[in-house]
Amino acid sequence: MFAANADTTTAHDLVAASQRLLHAVHHDHPTDDLFGSLAGLSEDVLAVLRDDQRAAKAFWLNLHGALAADAADTRRVAGVRLAPDDVRDGILRGGKWKYGFGYLPDPFGSRFARRHALTDLDARVHAAVLAGEHAPDLSGTYTATDVEAELAAVTGSYLDGTVDYDPATGVARVPAAFFWHRGDFGGRDGVRAFLVAHGALPADADPRFSYAAPEPDVEADAPPRRTRERRQ
Repeated sequence: MFAANADTTTAHDLVAASQRLLHAVHHDHPTDDLFGSLAGLSEDVLAVLRDDQRAAKAFWLNLHGALAADAADTRRVAGVRLAPDDVRDGILRGGKWKYGFGYLPDPFGSRFARRHALTDLDARVHAAVLAGEHAPDLSGTYTATDVEAELAAVTGSYLDGTVDYDPATGVARVPAAFFWHRGDFGGRDGVRAFLVAHGALPADADPRFSYAAPEPDVEADAPPRRTRERRQ
Protein backbone atom coordinates (compact mmCIF):
# COMPACT_ATOMS: atom_id res chain seq x y z
CA MET A 1 0.00 0.00 0.00
CA PHE A 2 1.13 3.56 -0.65
CA ALA A 3 0.41 5.30 2.63
CA ALA A 4 -1.39 5.34 5.95
CA ASN A 5 -1.88 9.08 6.38
CA ALA A 6 -0.09 12.40 6.07
CA ASP A 7 1.20 12.28 9.64
CA THR A 8 2.92 8.90 9.38
CA THR A 9 4.00 8.66 5.72
CA THR A 10 7.46 9.89 4.72
CA ALA A 11 8.79 10.73 1.29
CA HIS A 12 10.90 7.57 1.43
CA ASP A 13 7.77 5.50 2.18
CA LEU A 14 6.14 6.82 -0.98
CA VAL A 15 9.22 6.07 -3.06
CA ALA A 16 9.38 2.52 -1.71
CA ALA A 17 5.72 1.99 -2.62
CA SER A 18 6.32 3.35 -6.12
CA GLN A 19 9.22 0.91 -6.49
CA ARG A 20 6.94 -1.98 -5.53
CA LEU A 21 4.38 -0.85 -8.10
CA LEU A 22 6.89 -0.54 -10.93
CA HIS A 23 8.42 -3.90 -10.06
CA ALA A 24 4.99 -5.53 -10.02
CA VAL A 25 4.02 -4.07 -13.40
CA HIS A 26 7.30 -5.10 -15.02
CA HIS A 27 7.06 -8.65 -13.70
CA ASP A 28 3.35 -9.18 -14.40
CA HIS A 29 2.52 -9.47 -10.71
CA PRO A 30 -0.93 -8.49 -9.42
CA THR A 31 -1.22 -4.70 -9.31
CA ASP A 32 -4.89 -4.03 -8.50
CA ASP A 33 -4.27 -3.39 -4.81
CA LEU A 34 -1.30 -1.12 -5.48
CA PHE A 35 -3.09 0.89 -8.15
CA GLY A 36 -6.16 1.06 -5.93
CA SER A 37 -4.06 2.37 -3.06
CA LEU A 38 -2.47 4.91 -5.40
CA ALA A 39 -5.90 6.08 -6.57
CA GLY A 40 -7.17 6.47 -3.01
CA LEU A 41 -4.09 8.30 -1.80
CA SER A 42 -4.75 11.65 -0.17
CA GLU A 43 -3.05 14.50 -1.97
CA ASP A 44 -1.94 15.73 1.45
CA VAL A 45 0.25 12.66 1.65
CA LEU A 46 1.95 13.49 -1.67
CA ALA A 47 2.75 16.94 -0.30
CA VAL A 48 5.67 15.49 1.70
CA LEU A 49 7.54 15.06 -1.59
CA ARG A 50 7.76 18.83 -2.08
CA ASP A 51 10.34 19.05 0.69
CA ASP A 52 12.53 16.30 -0.76
CA GLN A 53 13.14 16.81 -4.46
CA ARG A 54 15.35 13.74 -4.82
CA ALA A 55 12.58 11.58 -3.41
CA ALA A 56 10.04 13.37 -5.60
CA LYS A 57 12.13 12.69 -8.69
CA ALA A 58 12.43 9.00 -7.81
CA PHE A 59 8.72 8.70 -7.00
CA TRP A 60 7.50 10.27 -10.25
CA LEU A 61 10.04 8.40 -12.37
CA ASN A 62 8.79 5.14 -10.89
CA LEU A 63 5.18 6.22 -11.39
CA HIS A 64 5.83 7.18 -14.99
CA GLY A 65 7.44 3.82 -15.65
CA ALA A 66 4.52 1.97 -14.08
CA LEU A 67 1.93 3.97 -16.02
CA ALA A 68 3.81 3.56 -19.30
CA ALA A 69 4.10 -0.21 -18.86
CA ASP A 70 0.53 -0.69 -17.62
CA ALA A 71 -2.14 -1.86 -20.04
CA ALA A 72 -4.50 0.97 -19.11
CA ASP A 73 -4.22 4.33 -20.87
CA THR A 74 -4.62 6.25 -17.60
CA ARG A 75 -4.69 5.57 -13.87
CA ARG A 76 -5.86 7.61 -10.93
CA VAL A 77 -3.22 9.15 -8.68
CA ALA A 78 -4.66 10.68 -5.52
CA GLY A 79 -8.03 10.76 -7.27
CA VAL A 80 -6.73 12.48 -10.42
CA ARG A 81 -6.57 10.54 -13.67
CA LEU A 82 -3.09 10.71 -15.21
CA ALA A 83 -1.50 9.40 -18.38
CA PRO A 84 2.26 8.83 -18.70
CA ASP A 85 2.66 12.10 -20.63
CA ASP A 86 0.94 14.00 -17.81
CA VAL A 87 3.65 12.78 -15.45
CA ARG A 88 6.50 13.35 -17.88
CA ASP A 89 5.55 16.83 -19.05
CA GLY A 90 3.48 18.20 -16.19
CA ILE A 91 5.60 16.93 -13.29
CA LEU A 92 9.03 15.60 -14.31
CA ARG A 93 9.56 18.42 -16.84
CA GLY A 94 8.08 21.03 -14.51
CA GLY A 95 5.01 21.86 -16.58
CA LYS A 96 6.61 22.16 -20.01
CA TRP A 97 4.27 21.92 -23.00
CA LYS A 98 4.47 18.66 -24.92
CA TYR A 99 4.51 20.60 -28.21
CA GLY A 100 6.69 23.52 -27.12
CA PHE A 101 10.11 22.07 -28.03
CA GLY A 102 11.15 22.52 -24.42
CA TYR A 103 10.73 26.29 -24.44
CA LEU A 104 7.08 26.88 -23.55
CA PRO A 105 5.01 26.14 -20.44
CA ASP A 106 1.90 24.04 -20.96
CA PRO A 107 -1.06 26.41 -21.37
CA PHE A 108 -3.41 23.54 -20.59
CA GLY A 109 -1.54 22.10 -17.61
CA SER A 110 -3.58 20.80 -14.69
CA ARG A 111 -3.54 22.33 -11.24
CA PHE A 112 -2.58 18.93 -9.85
CA ALA A 113 0.53 18.83 -12.04
CA ARG A 114 1.47 22.39 -11.12
CA ARG A 115 1.24 21.54 -7.42
CA HIS A 116 3.54 18.55 -7.77
CA ALA A 117 5.90 19.66 -10.55
CA LEU A 118 9.60 19.29 -9.82
CA THR A 119 11.21 22.63 -9.06
CA ASP A 120 14.27 22.01 -11.27
CA LEU A 121 14.21 20.31 -14.65
CA ASP A 122 16.74 17.48 -14.89
CA ALA A 123 17.24 16.74 -18.60
CA ARG A 124 18.31 13.20 -17.75
CA VAL A 125 14.65 12.32 -17.16
CA HIS A 126 14.32 12.08 -20.95
CA ALA A 127 16.81 9.21 -21.06
CA ALA A 128 15.09 7.56 -18.09
CA VAL A 129 11.67 7.88 -19.74
CA LEU A 130 12.94 6.55 -23.08
CA ALA A 131 14.74 3.67 -21.38
CA GLY A 132 11.61 2.80 -19.42
CA GLU A 133 9.50 2.79 -22.57
CA HIS A 134 11.88 1.20 -25.07
CA ALA A 135 14.64 -0.54 -23.11
CA PRO A 136 13.19 -1.57 -19.73
CA ASP A 137 16.07 -3.98 -19.10
CA LEU A 138 18.34 -0.95 -18.74
CA SER A 139 16.19 0.63 -16.09
CA GLY A 140 15.39 -0.67 -12.64
CA THR A 141 13.49 1.25 -10.01
CA TYR A 142 14.64 4.57 -8.58
CA THR A 143 15.40 5.10 -4.91
CA ALA A 144 15.18 8.25 -2.82
CA THR A 145 18.79 8.00 -1.65
CA ASP A 146 20.53 7.06 -4.91
CA VAL A 147 18.35 8.54 -7.65
CA GLU A 148 21.14 10.82 -8.91
CA ALA A 149 23.57 7.94 -9.44
CA GLU A 150 20.79 5.76 -10.86
CA LEU A 151 19.80 8.46 -13.35
CA ALA A 152 23.42 8.91 -14.39
CA ALA A 153 23.80 5.16 -14.99
CA VAL A 154 20.57 4.86 -17.00
CA THR A 155 21.41 7.94 -19.05
CA GLY A 156 24.88 6.65 -19.90
CA SER A 157 23.61 3.20 -20.83
CA TYR A 158 20.73 4.47 -22.93
CA LEU A 159 22.85 6.96 -24.85
CA ASP A 160 25.53 4.33 -25.39
CA GLY A 161 22.95 2.21 -27.22
CA THR A 162 21.20 4.93 -29.18
CA VAL A 163 23.73 7.59 -30.16
CA ASP A 164 25.78 6.79 -33.25
CA TYR A 165 28.52 9.28 -34.09
CA ASP A 166 30.41 9.02 -37.37
CA PRO A 167 33.46 11.33 -37.29
CA ALA A 168 34.07 10.72 -40.99
CA THR A 169 30.79 12.36 -41.99
CA GLY A 170 30.47 14.60 -38.94
CA VAL A 171 26.96 13.29 -38.25
CA ALA A 172 25.61 12.05 -34.94
CA ARG A 173 22.35 10.11 -34.95
CA VAL A 174 20.51 10.72 -31.69
CA PRO A 175 17.05 10.01 -30.26
CA ALA A 176 14.33 12.30 -31.59
CA ALA A 177 13.63 13.51 -28.05
CA PHE A 178 16.66 15.76 -28.42
CA PHE A 179 14.83 17.54 -31.22
CA TRP A 180 11.32 17.64 -29.79
CA HIS A 181 12.51 18.76 -26.33
CA ARG A 182 15.70 20.58 -27.25
CA GLY A 183 14.91 23.54 -25.02
CA ASP A 184 15.16 21.24 -21.99
CA PHE A 185 18.83 20.79 -22.82
CA GLY A 186 19.53 24.43 -23.62
CA GLY A 187 19.19 24.27 -27.40
CA ARG A 188 21.55 22.65 -29.87
CA ASP A 189 24.71 23.59 -27.97
CA GLY A 190 23.16 22.22 -24.81
CA VAL A 191 22.36 18.94 -26.54
CA ARG A 192 25.98 18.62 -27.65
CA ALA A 193 27.24 19.44 -24.15
CA PHE A 194 24.83 16.92 -22.62
CA LEU A 195 26.02 14.15 -24.97
CA VAL A 196 29.67 14.99 -24.27
CA ALA A 197 29.08 15.04 -20.51
CA HIS A 198 27.58 11.54 -20.65
CA GLY A 199 30.26 10.06 -22.86
CA ALA A 200 28.12 9.77 -25.99
CA LEU A 201 30.30 12.20 -27.99
CA PRO A 202 34.01 13.03 -27.88
CA ALA A 203 34.73 16.34 -26.19
CA ASP A 204 36.00 17.90 -29.42
CA ALA A 205 33.05 16.75 -31.58
CA ASP A 206 30.67 19.33 -33.02
CA PRO A 207 28.50 17.21 -35.32
CA ARG A 208 25.39 17.75 -37.34
CA PHE A 209 22.50 15.90 -35.72
CA SER A 210 20.23 13.37 -37.36
CA TYR A 211 17.20 12.45 -35.25
CA ALA A 212 15.80 8.92 -35.13
CA ALA A 213 12.71 7.52 -33.46
CA PRO A 214 13.57 4.90 -30.82
CA GLU A 215 13.04 1.27 -31.66
CA PRO A 216 10.85 -0.85 -29.34
CA ASP A 217 12.94 -2.83 -26.85
CA VAL A 218 16.23 -1.37 -28.04
CA GLU A 219 19.25 -3.14 -26.56
CA ALA A 220 21.99 -1.23 -24.79
CA ASP A 221 24.57 -2.18 -27.43
CA ALA A 222 22.31 -1.95 -30.48
CA PRO A 223 21.79 1.50 -32.06
CA PRO A 224 18.29 2.19 -33.38
CA ARG A 225 17.38 1.95 -37.03
CA ARG A 226 18.93 4.93 -38.75
CA THR A 227 15.75 6.63 -39.85
CA ARG A 228 16.52 10.27 -40.55
CA GLU A 229 13.56 12.22 -39.32
CA ARG A 230 15.15 15.64 -38.84
CA ARG A 231 18.54 17.21 -39.42
CA GLN A 232 20.10 20.14 -37.65
